[in-house]
Amino acid sequence: MLLRVIFFLSVCLLAPIAMPQASSLPYKNSKLPIADRVADLLQRMTLDEKVAQLQCILDTNLIPGMAGISKDGALLPDQAARQMKNGIGQIAMLASPLGARASAEFRNSVQKWVAENTRLSIPVVFHDEGLNGYAALGGASYPQAIGLASTWDPELLQRIFTEVAKEARSRGVQQLLAPVLDLARDPRYGRIEETYGEDPYLASRLGVAAVRGFQGGGAPYGSDHVITTAKHFVHGQPENGTNVGPSDYSERVLREVFLAPFEAAVKEAKIGSVMPSYNEIDGIPSHSNPWLLEQVLRKEWGFQGLAVSDYFGVQELLSLHHVVTKPVDAAMLALRTGVDVELPMPYSYYLLPAAVRAEKIPVAVVDKAVTRVLRSKFELGLFENPYVDAAAAEALSGAEVHRDLARVAAERAIVLLKNDGGVLPLDRARIGTLAVIGPNADKKRLGTYSGVPPYFVMVLDGIRAKAGSMKVVYSEGCRISEPDTDPVSNFMNFNPRQPDPADERKRIAAAVEVAKQADAVLLVLGGNETVSREAIGAGLFPAPHLGDTDSLELPGLQNELARAILDLGKPVVVLLLNGRPYSIPYLASAAPAIVEGWYLGQETGNAVANVVFGDVNPGGRLPVTIARNVGQLPVYYYQKPSARRGYLWSSNEPLFPFGHGLSYTTFRYGAVKLAPGKMAPDGKTVASVEVTNTGSRAGAEVVQMYIHHKSASVTQPVKLLRGFERIHLQAGQSRTVEFPIGFDTLAFLNREMKKAVEPGAVEIFIGGSSAAKNSATLEIE
Repeated sequence: MLLRVIFFLSVCLLAPIAMPQASSLPYKNSKLPIADRVADLLQRMTLDEKVAQLQCILDTNLIPGMAGISKDGALLPDQAARQMKNGIGQIAMLASPLGARASAEFRNSVQKWVAENTRLSIPVVFHDEGLNGYAALGGASYPQAIGLASTWDPELLQRIFTEVAKEARSRGVQQLLAPVLDLARDPRYGRIEETYGEDPYLASRLGVAAVRGFQGGGAPYGSDHVITTAKHFVHGQPENGTNVGPSDYSERVLREVFLAPFEAAVKEAKIGSVMPSYNEIDGIPSHSNPWLLEQVLRKEWGFQGLAVSDYFGVQELLSLHHVVTKPVDAAMLALRTGVDVELPMPYSYYLLPAAVRAEKIPVAVVDKAVTRVLRSKFELGLFENPYVDAAAAEALSGAEVHRDLARVAAERAIVLLKNDGGVLPLDRARIGTLAVIGPNADKKRLGTYSGVPPYFVMVLDGIRAKAGSMKVVYSEGCRISEPDTDPVSNFMNFNPRQPDPADERKRIAAAVEVAKQADAVLLVLGGNETVSREAIGAGLFPAPHLGDTDSLELPGLQNELARAILDLGKPVVVLLLNGRPYSIPYLASAAPAIVEGWYLGQETGNAVANVVFGDVNPGGRLPVTIARNVGQLPVYYYQKPSARRGYLWSSNEPLFPFGHGLSYTTFRYGAVKLAPGKMAPDGKTVASVEVTNTGSRAGAEVVQMYIHHKSASVTQPVKLLRGFERIHLQAGQSRTVEFPIGFDTLAFLNREMKKAVEPGAVEIFIGGSSAAKNSATLEIE
């Protein structure tokens, strides 16, 4: 009896401290506020479990020396136990050879393993790339970012990235490393194609649209949306045009130009993640810049999301920038600065527990980062449902809606630069034989950070499919580099060799003979930059130059090929497929018609054929200025009044201005009207203009509004984009386009670094490019 009493009392005394059932744990209760769930979970975690949430596994067994947690699509329990015994924050599956169903099943198996084999069952976030589509096997491929920018169509971008998010989330991916909000102010820089162009306003509008597509209404995120990551905070005009080069801008330039797209993404679209850039600003690498990541991003802008490192960015504080001497110091510096998660794999953050125990860094700093990581996982709904439907993922891959959207996007991205004599559109009824010539005519050109789309339509195939009774002949003409196979052998233009000139001239001679048979020629030139999942899978790593170049000329012997073809005197249409704006003075003077296509995604050939044959009227506009030569740089349009005062023996004007693009129809602009024509600094007005389609066919026009302060306390650009609208008009149709103007339209940072609108005259330009001269003057009283 006494033993029973003792047993009963012991049970009663011990009961209050026993671990409650999992279902009763507050952090498991979906009805509680997320903040309460985070706080409950955080206080249950050991230091090692906390730091595990700040780390990432790069899971791929395709790269030599990279040990992952999978093999042939199957989870390796022993590897998982070694790498995730305390859980893990994120997993990257770059170069995954798995299709939609298999990748979804694998991610489900990881989530199940974590739920069953770790103490607190904290689900994992999988991340991947999403620059111009979900970059995976079978993921739909849309035009490269620079091509999407050429559409000047925010609504289209929101639709595209809504679909990209659905596709990624269906496979168990919850975070995408896109969009790139850097500005393309130096075309030598090899990553220009990842951007939305040179202008902060255009990049802001397109960036906000992309984020809203990815994230929907923001946190908490629905099951069809992802957290998206603005990058690279902040880069875009590196020294010498080289990747990772120092970017020394004044605070004024930073705030008014380079930070503007990021600020819009944070304040307007509530972006969930930001990635600091590799480079330094004013001697401070971005991964260790508290002014950038804490003062501006979090305190001034109110950013509440995750800051994730660029790949190996924490490591480079030691290996590249030399601001620390040990990996643990890199970890502590980055974490104190506000970098919450180290990507792509444990390099230094795994050293944090020992640093905390040695009292080198307070656990409170770790807790702050872990709180943000946990909050994002609750906002994604992963604690309630970490699994996905593999069959649904498979059904979504290659869906018709993606095919149609990819074609529309490609068609709208195409820019008609020149069309002397109405060479375009090509008349299939009058052309007996068309020669399709050039190194990009029969190649899959996707551009950087691309996946493996379900299909790709070559230009040659698209033309043949639309040719009707017209005969189509083909010759490669020349190669861009050697090897010139895409994508595996030409990863990020990885140390390409220049082709042997003798061999290339034989190809050019053969192309000339083919062109002699034809009545007209489509000459397909450009670049061949590639960063693909296939290439990474082949074990190729990026060269330090990342496609950077000291020349803006077409690579290889493409100019020589063009001259040989144009010398035949036949109607020639030049189509450029490329990632950077090449300087093409010879083509601009000699070629009757020039089309800029950038990289157009999986529907490349169909979109090109539709535009070339006139089934679609091109309406794309340049998101960058095209320079005459590399010596003209920097050439972005919003220069200051004292810039570009001229060169000896050369024109001061760019080859093609920002915003430029022609159509198969013509548009007339009426006078710019202001209602009212005067306003107070905090007042409002409306600028309007009537636009008329004066041609014989329907077409799209991008109506652009620019401003110029005629006088100000701080020097102002000669023109600055402050509004645009893509409209579609039938032949003979007119439409009045209105642009509201207020404080945000006119404000700039004054001498005290305060946003202000100063009294004075402001010229309001409205037209079809940055060269517009149609204007009215607004008086600020």
